[in-house]
Amino acid sequence: MKIKSLISTFLLVSFFCTSLFAQNTEHEKKHLITGALGYTYIPNGTTAESSSAEGVFVPSIGLDYFYSISQRWEIGIMSDFEFGEYVIFDKDLNRENAIVLAAIASYSLTGHINLFAGGGIELEKHHNLGIIRVGGEYGFNLKNNWVIAPGLFFDFKEGTDTWSLSIAFGKEF
Repeated sequence: MKIKSLISTFLLVSFFCTSLFAQNTEHEKKHLITGALGYTYIPNGTTAESSSAEGVFVPSIGLDYFYSISQRWEIGIMSDFEFGEYVIFDKDLNRENAIVLAAIASYSLTGHINLFAGGGIELEKHHNLGIIRVGGEYGFNLKNNWVIAPGLFFDFKEGTDTWSLSIAFGKEF
């Protein structure tokens, strides 16, 4: 029940912030929606069959939304869905198909390089974890406002820290 309230509040605040900064002109592209494919590496994780922490890669997909509030700054929501089961022995954590939701602020360092940071929660049926996410991506602008962006980000969690590589495909409008 607590988690549903937290998620509802998070989404309500995000949509409020989006409408608060909605000063869209006809030629500016204020919105970006991306879908991403990637892998998350858990250094102190392992599969359930193993008896030692040897590290494990977990495939993931993501769905992200960003809203441009100025030429260099964006705010957004990143959501990732991990498809896999692993165990973190030293913290006695079982993880199965976790969902990560994070509110993010993004800064455009150059025309192609974006750095971002934010916080959120990792939802999972055994135990939910708070996270802090930092990372970056390099965006390639294609025709008709399409974007491809490989990215690298780190999640600092209560139980373990992870890093992820992904490639996002998106549309600006």
